[in-house]
Amino acid sequence: MKIFRAIIAFFQALLPLLGFGVISIVIYAGLPKPYNILVSVTLFIIGIYASRSIFNMMMRRGVLSVMSADNATFDLDELEPTEGDGVLKLTPEELRRKFLKDKLELGKCTVSIYGDWEGRQLNIKHQLKSIEFNSKNNSLTLLFSDNCLLRIRNPRLIFSTSSYLKIVKATEILWQIPDDFKAHHQFSYLNTGEKIKTKSNTDWKPHDYDIGIGMNAIYLQG
Repeated sequence: MKIFRAIIAFFQALLPLLGFGVISIVIYAGLPKPYNILVSVTLFIIGIYASRSIFNMMMRRGVLSVMSADNATFDLDELEPTEGDGVLKLTPEELRRKFLKDKLELGKCTVSIYGDWEGRQLNIKHQLKSIEFNSKNNSLTLLFSDNCLLRIRNPRLIFSTSSYLKIVKATEILWQIPDDFKAHHQFSYLNTGEKIKTKSNTDWKPHDYDIGIGMNAIYLQG
């Protein structure tokens, strides 16, 4: 799987490098010396940097996540789902009631928080045990059968299907997992509007490419 991801990421990253390379050649041929050398070399270096960034991002976040533009605008998510497409747009309270009535079709699922999906039990399958919503502080709590927990503050734009549950926007997310000493490891993601600030009671430090403010706040993949 990693080899396949690396191959796809390599060819995707090669495209901007080729584009910058062609532009550099055109500029080199069209401008007088020494400006042609200076401009073409600068553009080629920018192309190398852009290609390297795309490759690293795909290797960290996954090819499909980057190519599907999860870190793009949320304008389409503001639209109401079309009747019959299998997508339900819910409020936090509606989500809670749907779960209590055993009408939530999502089975065991992995967890992604602002695109962060690997390690810390995020990428193993979890079964939802309970859903609680506190309307006073606008906090949604998802508890899993293995005692992992998600607490989402100010959740907005909740969509549910048989294969995923996603919360597009949130102010703050807490991911809590049990450890071997009957304590909990906690990982907090705070959306400041400009970036995602993280903190933890462990020594965890996310990579720059692990988290994107434009990604879905929560994505549970069945």
